[in-house]
Amino acid sequence: MEAQEEKSQRRDRAAIVADVRDALVRVLQHKPFNDVTVDELAREAGLSRTAFYFYYNDKNQVLGAVLEGLRDVAIEQAAEWWSGEGEPAVMIHSVTRNIGALWETHAGVLRAAVEVMSYDPEFSKFYNGLMDDFIGATQEHLRRERDAGKLRQDVDPDRSAEVLVWMGERCHYVGLLKGRTPEETADALTDIWVHALYPDGTASA
Repeated sequence: MEAQEEKSQRRDRAAIVADVRDALVRVLQHKPFNDVTVDELAREAGLSRTAFYFYYNDKNQVLGAVLEGLRDVAIEQAAEWWSGEGEPAVMIHSVTRNIGALWETHAGVLRAAVEVMSYDPEFSKFYNGLMDDFIGATQEHLRRERDAGKLRQDVDPDRSAEVLVWMGERCHYVGLLKGRTPEETADALTDIWVHALYPDGTASA
């Protein structure tokens, strides 16, 4: 009986923290992050201000939790390219288009993240850590591609992964601001990534 009660409490807590994350996503659809207050976020999630602080330290922590979820989704999406199966151009386009779709559907959250990291050193460190997770997995994939003789001879897997992943992040952000579709951004990124990494004619769709 006690075990069931503990399980129920854990489930309740998980539901509450998810509600707060969802509340932030909704609020950021129509207002800047700096204008969002803890009181507003708590009300949107059906909590009191006091209860909010039982689950989160501040709104930055909620933003970080949402971003961690998006990082996990992006890593799942990129796994098809990292698997090494299929034509690289097809896989890269699919990954960059899907990640672009995340930027489109979570525009408020991702704009807020870029904004906050520009003035908050602690949050910037956190955001860079999320990017490092993606960069690290890409570096491992490119090392495998290099060892299999698939990459251009002069490609440095570690440096290339860092540059290309950050390029993708900035392009998705700018594309969002300029109203470009995920497909348009994916087209541009795929062309650049493929020519930067693979010998001409070996990675085309």
